[in-house]
Amino acid sequence: MALLLALLGVCRISSAAVPQARLFLTRQPTAAEVARRNTHARFEPPVGCYLGAYIDFDATLHQPYRDQNRTAHQDPSDFETTVGKAHAMYFFYMGYGRPLPVDWVRYLGAHHKFVHIALQPDSGLNKVKDDAYLRKLADDMARSGARIFLRFGSEMNGDWTNYHSDPPLYRKKFRLVYQVMHRRAPNVALVWCPYMSPTRNIPDYYPGDDATDWVGVNLYNVTYHNNQKSDYCEHEHPCDLLAYVYNRYAARKPIMICEFAASHFAAVEGRPRPDFARRKIATLYQALPRLFPRVKCINYFDSNNIHFVPRRPYNDYSVTDDPVVLATYRYVVSSPYYLSAPVPDGPQPPPPPMPMPLRKGELLRGRVVLSCWARSPSDLLTVIYKVDGYRIYKAYSPDMWDCIWDASSVRPGKHTISLEVLNSKGKVVASQKVVVQTAL
Repeated sequence: MALLLALLGVCRISSAAVPQARLFLTRQPTAAEVARRNTHARFEPPVGCYLGAYIDFDATLHQPYRDQNRTAHQDPSDFETTVGKAHAMYFFYMGYGRPLPVDWVRYLGAHHKFVHIALQPDSGLNKVKDDAYLRKLADDMARSGARIFLRFGSEMNGDWTNYHSDPPLYRKKFRLVYQVMHRRAPNVALVWCPYMSPTRNIPDYYPGDDATDWVGVNLYNVTYHNNQKSDYCEHEHPCDLLAYVYNRYAARKPIMICEFAASHFAAVEGRPRPDFARRKIATLYQALPRLFPRVKCINYFDSNNIHFVPRRPYNDYSVTDDPVVLATYRYVVSSPYYLSAPVPDGPQPPPPPMPMPLRKGELLRGRVVLSCWARSPSDLLTVIYKVDGYRIYKAYSPDMWDCIWDASSVRPGKHTISLEVLNSKGKVVASQKVVVQTAL
């Protein structure tokens, strides 16, 4: 596994909370660097990460669309105007046995969106058969003309699902769905998606490389697990929540973060926490291009669960109802690394500039964008950039990491760029130095 990750140019991510300091330079990757990040899976972009979202439970949106099953969805246009960028994908939940809302699927497809369906066998796996329902579902998906990601039976590793207790049966049923879809609906990619924890049983449910197009994971940052004051978890780092699935599967499959959100209000806490959401959102979205280049899609769960989910009214995850959270989300998704539309088939345009590791001897000219990855080991930290020992920039939050520096401000020749990471007490806990070349 380590060799496969290395061949793809992917670091194995440690989940240990150790201090880290890594310098990056925004530049266009070479063709070889792009090739190392691409496994050519169905719908996989060669480089970059698709933006996706769940928006049906966003109370600030007011353009409902009621599909043929009488389920209400929110039109993406309002959301995209608010967050300042189009998204490539939107998802919805559907119980196994329910008919496909073909009109909504076609609507999204006609607006150049991927359709992401979380198909949940909540009545049990024994209902999943190669029968008229499954074949019609595949045929309806094929006739829709949309490009579809089908996430079957997600979070199967958790005992809160009705299909977690029999891993061999789960693998058999997933493979069945895969076979029917690939035989009848070539416009569908199958996504296998455990929850972030527990991790010990995740491999038991993996249906195999030959029956999986993408590997997904659902992960959330909250201040308290299960709305319990006794289960404090503000310290959890989003990269640690992703690391297990990424390390185990990224060398073979593109990774999709099928659901991610950070709470900015917990019912048990009873006070707004936009600072918490800002830190977690910025940390993860800044990490993906730098540490997790095989994550090719991330979906934000834009939902006020306190208002919309009576059975679990614990957290407000919406990105649109708090100005600090909205500003953070707008900033992190504005990067060209995050893709706003499906990549077209055929010859690919040049990849956009993106953060790449700053290399020894790198030639820098004019204004350049430096950035970093940092841990202290928590996500409460300060970073300082220096050139030849002189401070040029200081930042306190991951959404402020980009440092624009004019390389012509120093004489041509060798110079040392350094990064220092300070913990919440102001102590330097990690650092990196890179000797570069500057020229006029």
